[in-house]
Amino acid sequence: MFNVDNQYDIPRDVINHECLIQMTGKKEIVLENFKCIKTLNEEKIEIACRKYLICIKGSSLFVKFYNCESMVVGGVINEVSFL
Repeated sequence: MFNVDNQYDIPRDVINHECLIQMTGKKEIVLENFKCIKTLNEEKIEIACRKYLICIKGSSLFVKFYNCESMVVGGVINEVSFL
């Protein structure tokens, strides 16, 4: 499998402490392996990960789902940046 370290069969995101991001067009983004939400309003959501901060900008942004493992952000997504 492409997302697994060949030596130990452990996913690379776990080994490298990376956040997983999946976008569905401009309407939805799913994040996994994050630490916490730093900023939350309708124009900007900032999510702290272990190595960086993810900044989602757009309009009518909201958190559809949130638990300790994953988060789903909805709205009109115009920009995703890593700080």
